[in-house]
Amino acid sequence: MIKYLVTLIFVLSVAITAGSILISSKLRNTYKTEFLSTLMYFQAFYFTFGFYAQWGQVILVTFLSPFITNELLTRTTNILVLLGAPFLVITWLMLIKLTRELSGRKTLNAFIFWFICGNILLTVALGYLLSWTKLDAFTCIKFTFIILNSLYSIVGASYLFFIGKKKTILRTNDIKNTAVGLLIVMLLQGVVLVFYHGNRYIALVFIFLFFAGGAFIPVYIRYLCDLSMLFSGTDNSLTFDAICKKFEISPREKEIIRELCNGLSNQQIADRLFISLQTVKDHTHRIYFKTNCSSRAELITMINSKTQVSQT
Repeated sequence: MIKYLVTLIFVLSVAITAGSILISSKLRNTYKTEFLSTLMYFQAFYFTFGFYAQWGQVILVTFLSPFITNELLTRTTNILVLLGAPFLVITWLMLIKLTRELSGRKTLNAFIFWFICGNILLTVALGYLLSWTKLDAFTCIKFTFIILNSLYSIVGASYLFFIGKKKTILRTNDIKNTAVGLLIVMLLQGVVLVFYHGNRYIALVFIFLFFAGGAFIPVYIRYLCDLSMLFSGTDNSLTFDAICKKFEISPREKEIIRELCNGLSNQQIADRLFISLQTVKDHTHRIYFKTNCSSRAELITMINSKTQVSQT
């Protein structure tokens, strides 16, 4: 039974990873802003740690435990986590850099240098302090992860909550909702990990939450954020035809966008273009998907921020 469940969660992890990276890639290619590149780096290191350190342990325990001793298995799984630690440190760095960029803050190279040095010292200090509690190696690693992950999630959320008068890339509500999401992800992961004491089912729950947490930011930005501000921050010299080419808009979809910008309803567009109402709705949904817009108003705002659509 456990092997089938492991396979299911692994397939879900791969799907979540591939889907969220595709979303980030599409966002970065559409809105060429620095924070979207940082988001992709964050995901790359985040999911690498997930597959390397977490799935590496699961595969060893599930499929190889009958063939090696418990002592060797424990040492091997702990080594996998330690070898994956650099990926996790860079993940936290990218998270801090991402939240700083979203909140309108600059991240200097000196900050990156001291962040990495500080993490090395902090990890050593935490490991030393936890060793005094006479906990086993895995428990020390577990609580070190919980403490540092909580710390950096709270720091990142603080950047997003306390914006002040800084000029932000996204709307304030979207930025604060992102902060709330980060804290919820951190809390869920931490609580599940605290109760993990070798139970494989709890381990699989944590792994699922870990991968789902890595997909939260790109999914939220893609489907729930108002991206009209983001688009208006890019090049403002595009023509309407260039915008349509950028988003791979078909000739029929281009006609529908023109009529939407002219203020026509779906039924009026259907009558004018001699197509069915359902066809108009289908084209409209595809337009929203291609342009990363969630409503007619957002689409019109995005178009008008770039150019004036000719009234025909």
